Amino acid sequence: MIRRTLDSYCERGIVGLVLSALVFSALATGAVRTLEFVVVEWLVAASGLLWVARTWLEPHRNRLLFPPVGWCLLLFLGYALFHYVQADVEYTARREVLRLLVYALLFFVALNNLHKSEWTQIALYMLVFTGAAIAVYGIVQMIVEAEHVWHFTRPEQYKGRGSGTFINPNHFAGFLGMLLPLCLASVLTGRISQPMRILLGYSALLLAGGVAVSMSRGGWISTSLALAAIVAVLGWRKQFRLRGILLTCIVLGVIAGFLLLSPFAQGRLRNINKPGTMEHIGSRTELWGAAAAVWKEEKLLGVGPGHFDHHFPKYRPERLQSRPVRVHNDYLNTLVDWGLIGMLLAGLMLGTMVHGIIKSWKYSQRTSSDLSAKTSNRAAFVLGSTIGLGSITLHSFVDFNLHIPSNAMLAATLTGLLAAYIRFATERYWVAVRMPVRLTLTVAVGGVAVLLMSEALGQTREHARLEASQSAESFPEQVKGLEKALEIEPNNFETAGMLGEIHRRRAADSGSTARKVELKKAAAWLRQAIVLNPYDAYSHARLGMALDQLGQTDKAGEYFDRAEQLDRNGYLTVANVGWHKMHIGEYEEAKRYFERVSPPLEYIVQNPGGTPLKQGQQLTEQEFHDAQKAHGTNAFEANLVNGGLVAHRSEKTAQDLARHIRAVYLPYINEQLRDGE
Repeated sequence: MIRRTLDSYCERGIVGLVLSALVFSALATGAVRTLEFVVVEWLVAASGLLWVARTWLEPHRNRLLFPPVGWCLLLFLGYALFHYVQADVEYTARREVLRLLVYALLFFVALNNLHKSEWTQIALYMLVFTGAAIAVYGIVQMIVEAEHVWHFTRPEQYKGRGSGTFINPNHFAGFLGMLLPLCLASVLTGRISQPMRILLGYSALLLAGGVAVSMSRGGWISTSLALAAIVAVLGWRKQFRLRGILLTCIVLGVIAGFLLLSPFAQGRLRNINKPGTMEHIGSRTELWGAAAAVWKEEKLLGVGPGHFDHHFPKYRPERLQSRPVRVHNDYLNTLVDWGLIGMLLAGLMLGTMVHGIIKSWKYSQRTSSDLSAKTSNRAAFVLGSTIGLGSITLHSFVDFNLHIPSNAMLAATLTGLLAAYIRFATERYWVAVRMPVRLTLTVAVGGVAVLLMSEALGQTREHARLEASQSAESFPEQVKGLEKALEIEPNNFETAGMLGEIHRRRAADSGSTARKVELKKAAAWLRQAIVLNPYDAYSHARLGMALDQLGQTDKAGEYFDRAEQLDRNGYLTVANVGWHKMHIGEYEEAKRYFERVSPPLEYIVQNPGGTPLKQGQQLTEQEFHDAQKAHGTNAFEANLVNGGLVAHRSEKTAQDLARHIRAVYLPYINEQLRDGE
């Protein structure tokens, strides 16, 4: 009796922890920040430990459900661990594999502990109402033109768009796009009370409004196709046909009405095929082309978990000066990071899951006379979650939704619950929890849970030290904070690079003896950063600058050459090489490099009234600043290269650097060239 009571408490605890992880991740900017994901790791790990406890408390009642998709997932995890061991940048690979472990553990926990009808319904209500609340926040953001998400300042390019509690509006749309079909299916086919049906109906309208104000074109298309799929499926059943068509038309009307009434939305649509704008589809296809070039380096195995970000600068198009981090296509990102083998394993998981959904759907679609309340809600959940997952898979062709923790966790949970419904179609996938199985599960799940908690604790301590360093007022305190952080996480190449750069900058304010000491320390830390991440052009260039200042110009040239190989079109890298050429007296070469990143004040921008300026039209500095203020990162600079106009994103760092070059470096170089004549 005591065992059963404790088992019941553990079960409720698991449900609470899983839902807390899902809700928290969505509310906390998608859990993309370090401390937010730490909370998620703890919650998911704790749910795994409670699952292990249940297998020991009531082994006969708590059988293990393990459908074929579970074996496919384990196979992919095995491949991921192999990839981690082989990775060039251990820190990046470990972070990526840890995220996969969180999603996998969440899947198995949901599969084996949330499959009861009452838990599924509670999860549905909790997620839908959370999504509706986030959608309201996003609608308010657009109406008042909010500049913040909670206390975080939103990036300039997202202003005028609703993003809810997410940073990126596209990921906001992806999250809501998974929940909207789930909500509609429950309203249309579920056997629920009338007040709850009305509440869910209004929630569906709010979710649709959230997708509309996101201004995500991928979200609009994927959501519209998902709604069309609901109408198509329910159209086969007379009792659902009319209400399905009516409610779907209302939801589509909300989205369409917004698109027609919003000048901003219309501008987003018009600019798809308009060169010279940030919304132009060409900017994304250029990124995809660079990703394809990265994949060709290692077609079979891929470049490594999360390694696209390290390899991209080598193939960077000149127009893309920002750091994309991801490919903006989940499938291409998977292909680049994991190779053909990883893509095939992911396809195998998808295929087995689709096969299981078909089985579950056939079972849940019995004649209406045989349907109980639970069976009807089961059919609604299978329909809604299937189409919701279909929506995110469509959206993932043009974005990286599944690389955002909150969206990936929601997808993993829905997939786990869908897989659990296979048990009603067949008994083949139940496994009795005998002692060998129990021990294996305890070691595997308990080991993953302990690993996640340990890593989360380390990330928390490291983050605290980095924050302390950033807020420190003195140089010794800054260095101490960074060194303590590196002791906690010795493979973080970014921390080693920061230590190198802070010592290099310190040297500029030191006397001759101290200057040499600081430069040697800088060189040592930057060498360590390069060992930890051999693809970082920034560390190579900064090491070259330190060696130049130490008088080791020949050795410095080697590192500058390597930096240029790693990031040939990166304006920061090009500027650093120009600095080296200037330092060693090669002024003609220096001028050539600096002119690449210091275009004349000729711009293609949209003025506040919306009229395009003519190519080559001269702007004053004030006019340019006004355009920047009005359009943020949507303003473009024009760079004359080989007689042709090449537009590139006006990233603030690149702009500041260009202005510094125009104000300081180029006048100095021109003076040196005149003196040499």
